[in-house]
Amino acid sequence: MECDEHGQSDVVLFEVPVFADVDEFTAPIRRRWRGSTKLDEDVWLVTAEPSVDDSDLAALLRVAERCVAELELYAIRFWLDGRSYVLAASPVEELVPAQAA
Repeated sequence: MECDEHGQSDVVLFEVPVFADVDEFTAPIRRRWRGSTKLDEDVWLVTAEPSVDDSDLAALLRVAERCVAELELYAIRFWLDGRSYVLAASPVEELVPAQAA
């Protein structure tokens, strides 16, 4: 992942711990964002390229958070601008919009 002189990158890298979850994690992400998937030692690396618009990055992270919750991964690490972060799953019931009465 290349960073500019300010440490900024145009790629988000997610660490998916097991192969069995890679396809289900990447499917909703690939509908909107380009990227790649590869095995790096003992973890799968899934990259996504959001646009420079901050709302696009926020949307990507929401989709990834939903995937983490649905796959019951609890949390995964992701890398952005040369820093690592933990993306914890919100309970799935919190992610589903309330039904209109």
